[in-house]
Amino acid sequence: MGLSTLQPLAYAVAYVTFFFGTASIFLRFYCRIFILKTWGLDDWVGVAVLVFNTGQQAILHMFLYWGCGLHITELSQNQILQILKWLFIEEVFYYTVHFVIKMAFLFFYLRLSPNKFFRGLVYAGMGLNASIFITNILMACFQCLPFDEILHPGTHPDAVCINKLVLLIVPSILNILEDLYILILPISTVWNLQMSLRRKIAVLCVIGFGACAVIIACFRLIPLFELNSSPDTSFVLGKMVIVAALEIQFAVIAVNLPSLKALWLRITGGSSSGSGPGYSDQKGYKLSSMERKAGNGSGMGRSGRNGKSKGSRGSITRLERGITSTESEEELFRQGGTALNIPTQGSKMDANAIKVTTDVKIRSTGRQDEDVPQSTHFLGGH
Repeated sequence: MGLSTLQPLAYAVAYVTFFFGTASIFLRFYCRIFILKTWGLDDWVGVAVLVFNTGQQAILHMFLYWGCGLHITELSQNQILQILKWLFIEEVFYYTVHFVIKMAFLFFYLRLSPNKFFRGLVYAGMGLNASIFITNILMACFQCLPFDEILHPGTHPDAVCINKLVLLIVPSILNILEDLYILILPISTVWNLQMSLRRKIAVLCVIGFGACAVIIACFRLIPLFELNSSPDTSFVLGKMVIVAALEIQFAVIAVNLPSLKALWLRITGGSSSGSGPGYSDQKGYKLSSMERKAGNGSGMGRSGRNGKSKGSRGSITRLERGITSTESEEELFRQGGTALNIPTQGSKMDANAIKVTTDVKIRSTGRQDEDVPQSTHFLGGH
């Protein structure tokens, strides 16, 4: 004997996953504002994720309120009509939520590298995402002519509608393809970062957590095919509520995970921010690098007429603090002032502070070559 109702399970999955998804958004905001102090454009997109994700949850609640998860024989005609109305609203809103979440991923990727080719691929992904979103919205809004046939099927004998299976499957496949593009896009960039193999794999796992949402989206195709053939629409939509809740909230958590690494490092005693004991004051957000332009009379710092650099300072910044930092710095800035066991050339330590001096030699071109020692200092007190 089959299940008589899916509503208890659907309510539980929808609200438990929504709690964790929303919590990850607010934790992201906390990390970016108070720990990393690097609020960016992708965080504003994160605000949009919060708004649309809340709207998505309200729609799933209305589905269940009007009887999704129950067999259609148990529903009144008014309940069935209400479900059809909310089904159309959910189509439009579901595509919008996907669009906003994907844009949050892509804007975050712009932080990863200044490489023009990589950024071009990110912008191409944004264009593809917008194109898929517009296509899906047009399909949803013009699936039937006249429009009233969408909300009251069968009342217009001369209505022209898109094939139901095409309407259900094509948007989902397009979203899955865009998800795969977003997952694959940062792999080569992260792999080329100056980090240990273990850390590279860890970063890729954090970013790749979104694969869970893609896998769930693939499983979503099963109830979609069932929705096309089954007359028990309300019961099948109960399954759709469960799958949609899992898919959307896993995607929301995935887009916030890179920022939450900073909170994890603070809790466990790692280094991630410029505030609190044991943390660096620097607020950089790019890969540790030193760039210079040679041969054009310019470089880092100032150059005199004779080509010698005067008082130039090399800049050391980071890519996504809390995601990439050098292994030695992490050991030096363990929260709580743990002792150093690794000898570092040029490092000095007393009872109250740790001072690390890194000497970098820069050769400038001119009438004669001159090595200029560059130093960066990181201070951390107990």
